[in-house]
Amino acid sequence: MPTVNTELKAPCTQDRAILAVQDFVNSIQWPVLELSTSRVVLKGPGVTQQQLMGFPVITLVLKESVGETTIAVAVSSTMPYGMKKHLVGIMGQIVNGISIRVQTQSIAINPTVALGEGQGEASTPRTDRLDQLERLQKLFESGILTPEEFDAEKQKILKHN
Repeated sequence: MPTVNTELKAPCTQDRAILAVQDFVNSIQWPVLELSTSRVVLKGPGVTQQQLMGFPVITLVLKESVGETTIAVAVSSTMPYGMKKHLVGIMGQIVNGISIRVQTQSIAINPTVALGEGQGEASTPRTDRLDQLERLQKLFESGILTPEEFDAEKQKILKHN
């Protein structure tokens, strides 16, 4: 069974990291097999039993330590041949999707309250939006975001603030 693994360091608490993971999971709409504050398991969106057997299983394990959360990502499939490249692509989407949500703070607890509002130091919406846009630009310039992802996240920031 081919499997690919990686670890992602999220500069946030485990609670915030799990919200980013849940937001990403909701966006891809794959069936959730297990969900807790420290572990999430997903199965690819197959329709028939045969399709379900060949679709990848994604396991995310979260562990917090001093100001950051480590997210261990494992993507595996029961299909024996030629899947490694496909699994690496899926893993890349997962890592990028979660990273974007953590770094741009674009996770929504509900449609009107963004994560972090009312917590910590007071900041003006203008300063906060500028910081978010600057971080987003850095992600785009470093190649983590595609132009489409950059535009979509930028619109979220501009609409929210």
